Amino acid sequence: MPKEQIPIYQIQDFKAQTQKERYFYASTLAKHLEEHLFAREPHKHAFYIVLLLTQGSGTHTIDFKKYEVRPNTVFFMKPGQVHNWELSDDADGVIIFFTSEFYLQEFPHRKLYDFPFFNALLYQPVLHVSEAGKSLLLQTCKALQAEYAGKALRRNEMLSCQLNVLLIQLTRIYSTRAEIVEMPGGELVLLQALEQLIEQHFKAHLPVTFYSEQLNLTTRHLNEICKRSLGKTTTELLQERLLLEAQRLLVHSELTSSQIATELGYFDTTYFFRFFKKHTGQTPEQFRSEAK
Repeated sequence: MPKEQIPIYQIQDFKAQTQKERYFYASTLAKHLEEHLFAREPHKHAFYIVLLLTQGSGTHTIDFKKYEVRPNTVFFMKPGQVHNWELSDDADGVIIFFTSEFYLQEFPHRKLYDFPFFNALLYQPVLHVSEAGKSLLLQTCKALQAEYAGKALRRNEMLSCQLNVLLIQLTRIYSTRAEIVEMPGGELVLLQALEQLIEQHFKAHLPVTFYSEQLNLTTRHLNEICKRSLGKTTTELLQERLLLEAQRLLVHSELTSSQIATELGYFDTTYFFRFFKKHTGQTPEQFRSEAK
């Protein structure tokens, strides 16, 4: 029987805390890799990740984009992204997992996408830090690890607060390294809502009017916001999401091209093949062969 989907790991798979709404995990990278060999293969996560590399080399691939691994690098991942890495034997650092529910327990009015590195529409998921920046982040990470390993009174509350400090520190450093896009707060909220709607409905091939109506906007206004902020139309965002999922399934599953077309809501497989080739310059099978 063909492998139908990419593994999706829950935070419980990494011996995280047992209360569902408060999941959190912290470890050194070396220990994490040693204890969880399955994590080396391409997979998804149902939680957020912050990874601070302190030593080692290699590559980290996130949704077909390959990033260099080197000391003083931080990687960020949000739920649903596919990733895998090829790391040198001496690779080490600190890796932190947490669910949105865990963070929102103490900060219910915050939005994780307000942190730029968790805003995939606008920013890259990688940050290179200075030695001073690494020292600052490591200090907070070690406090998180110590709290996680202990059983002190109100541990979860302390973990949430320390996590928030880490995310703020990372945001300050990130803002000095990346060009932060200035836009009205309302537009950022709309774009994040649009991203969530696309994630929920992209396989249904709904018209752009569905998304604009859900957001209480005209189709023209929604397109204007997308073009101004992202340089893409709403239709282009929908097409990109379909293509990404097609690429994921072609590389990380054993489904046939026709089965993938059906999985993505294309009941006319010929149309799917034309769509894929138009946007990638390759047939699905050519892409699969080259990527593998």
